[in-house]
Amino acid sequence: MPRVTAGSLCEVLGGSLKNGKASTAIKGIMCRCTKVIPGLLYFDVKGGKGGDLNILEAVKNGAVGVVVSKHKRVMPFEDEGMVVISVPKVKDAFWRAVSFYRDLYDIPVIGVTGTSGKTTTKEMITSIFRRKWKVLKTVGNMNLPDFLPSHILRLKWGYQAAVFEIGMNRPGHIGKQARIVRPKVGVITHVGPGHVGPLGSFENVILEKAGILEGVPDDGYLVLNADDPGTAKIDKSGFKGKIVYYGLENKADFMAGDIVYSEKGTSFTVNLDNQECQFFIPTFGKHNVYNALAAIAVARNCKFNVKSIQQGLAKYRKPHMRLQISKGINNCTLINDTYNANPDSMEAGLEVLSTMAKGKTSIAVLGNMLEQGPDAPKNHRRVGKKAAEVKINWLVTVGGLAKEIANGAAKTSKSMKIWSFAWKKQAVAFLKANLPKDSVVLIKGSRGAYMEQLVTSLKAN
Repeated sequence: MPRVTAGSLCEVLGGSLKNGKASTAIKGIMCRCTKVIPGLLYFDVKGGKGGDLNILEAVKNGAVGVVVSKHKRVMPFEDEGMVVISVPKVKDAFWRAVSFYRDLYDIPVIGVTGTSGKTTTKEMITSIFRRKWKVLKTVGNMNLPDFLPSHILRLKWGYQAAVFEIGMNRPGHIGKQARIVRPKVGVITHVGPGHVGPLGSFENVILEKAGILEGVPDDGYLVLNADDPGTAKIDKSGFKGKIVYYGLENKADFMAGDIVYSEKGTSFTVNLDNQECQFFIPTFGKHNVYNALAAIAVARNCKFNVKSIQQGLAKYRKPHMRLQISKGINNCTLINDTYNANPDSMEAGLEVLSTMAKGKTSIAVLGNMLEQGPDAPKNHRRVGKKAAEVKINWLVTVGGLAKEIANGAAKTSKSMKIWSFAWKKQAVAFLKANLPKDSVVLIKGSRGAYMEQLVTSLKAN
């Protein structure tokens, strides 16, 4: 962290220096007392009697000062050298400090949001950037506001770029994070009906995803999916930066063609610098070609050459529980895509299953999709219809909501074999007894459905 003093940070926070010297050097900030190391300024977000214990823990761990509420009159220590800054609201002050900390680093920052594809796109961008830069990225898919400070506070000298995944589970989450991250490039992968439950309507989902525009500067870029109907509904009239589009169907700045699937992944071409360039990603599905196109668009706007992009995408590693392939019982192929699910990602998974089966028995084992609100039954039936359209051979559903997937499939297909179970253990027992040899099995459901337990049960010993 560049040199920051208690006095300068006090001004940023709009606080008052009640104890200690304004010249005291601040090496960083922290709101968790157990994570304090020598030289940090501790923010007493909790307050009250419990806050006193936390303050003492932070001081013991080496804090050079604390930020407390203006209503706190007595400190639990006596130390004339300890910096004490009082502020109207400690939590607000902490967020101002995080924003200030972000501004200390003038590096390319990318923000990625969308209903699905966020984590994969973030990982693809990071893999490309690491061909020549040291990159900070969001850990896993810890993409909610509560996690953002810990990601930003990992910034230090030596990082040359940062890629942040921006998610939500409440209204306003994306805009709040975008205003702190202030990405030079904002990516919206896709806008679908995920999170309709907490947001109330698809229209509100569109408004929420548009929140990333609040952080992209006037000289920044938006990278958007030209083929996505939800993205097309975002109001971009007030955006003053440049908009870059990618896609497979509608006219776009970056378009993929000649898509070919193999056992190891997917290859495709993109016209760059007036020549057809070949790319390979070690994963499957048209939806991942879209994610790769978004990464290519970001990389090109950050002046990466074709070779670096090709190498970065080829080195991309699939995130945990996202289209991970393993061998199962009866020599079946398990496709573990259990991290999360919404109608669009379910449909994408079914397309991957259909493509990978190649004449073998295709089996979709699908669990509940959560956070679908009043549209939940309709959205589950939509997934069942898709399973029938791509000619999945077997459909096994797990859970009460997922039974609607079976209903949707039954109305569309007369040949598909369909079973529905209330509990995972029932589905496991059925599959262990009946799974066809050499079949290809997709297992998918929302995070709260814990469908990865089926993967574990069906893996080969």
